[in-house]
Amino acid sequence: MDIKGFIGSTTQLLPRIDWNIRFFGAHKQTVDSSWSMTKEFHHAFEILIVLDGAQETFIENEQFILKKDDILLIPPGFEHTNQCISSESMTYFCAHFDIDEPSLRMKIMRNCDWVYTPLNPYYSRLRECITKWIGILDEPEILFSKAKLRAQVVLFQLLEVLVDIQPVNTNIRTNQSMTTAKYAKEIADAIKWTFKKNLIENRGNVDYTVHIQPIIASLGISPNYGLEVFQKIYHMSPRKYLSDLKLQEAKILLQQPELSLNEIANRLGYKNLSHFSRQFKRWTGINPSDYRKKTNL
Repeated sequence: MDIKGFIGSTTQLLPRIDWNIRFFGAHKQTVDSSWSMTKEFHHAFEILIVLDGAQETFIENEQFILKKDDILLIPPGFEHTNQCISSESMTYFCAHFDIDEPSLRMKIMRNCDWVYTPLNPYYSRLRECITKWIGILDEPEILFSKAKLRAQVVLFQLLEVLVDIQPVNTNIRTNQSMTTAKYAKEIADAIKWTFKKNLIENRGNVDYTVHIQPIIASLGISPNYGLEVFQKIYHMSPRKYLSDLKLQEAKILLQQPELSLNEIANRLGYKNLSHFSRQFKRWTGINPSDYRKKTNL
């Protein structure tokens, strides 16, 4: 079929959107002069602003001093420590976010400068987004659902800023080759496509399983090398990435009250409801029925 003839020569199409986003751990806190955080790393981005006082941060053993109004952006997988270096106290706002769109994720990681001072050309746009999040915290009477929607709107505004950013300090960047990033993206896309395809075509068939290594091999990539580059880029195994896809899909299905728990378990390829319930509790700490009650209030 001639697709141009079908849709018309003047038709304009917006991009198809098929991704999951995460936003969590957002909080404003005042800490005393002895406050510090032990070494940690996240599978998500962390953004932090010092509202008052000063903070010392080590990222992969490199020291950064953040003064009042400085913004810190840490990409996924980077080990870091934070501590207050003010004589009295420090106030900061911090949030974590992530998106499973590989090319967007990689663009943000490559162009991240880590520290943004008020002199940085992108500072004011970053600060505007953070200020909007803090504004939600300052509305204690706001409905939970409305706060959730507003926080998500701001997250998309922040992602738009991060897409526009060009690094100022080219020495402070994730040192990943484009070839490695390309392979990891292809593997992630293939895993997601296979998972979605099985979900649609094998609905109710509990015998299907997504096997990682054949997917990598089908791309003409050595499975061992594919596992290595995927871990290097995403800081997680392909199996963990698939597990995250399953969890996100399970959460979406559980918010559809017309679907029984048995039907959801079958759609996701579990042999029985008890197997699905055990896995979901390992993921979230609560069973599917309790999650459904919590999210459908």
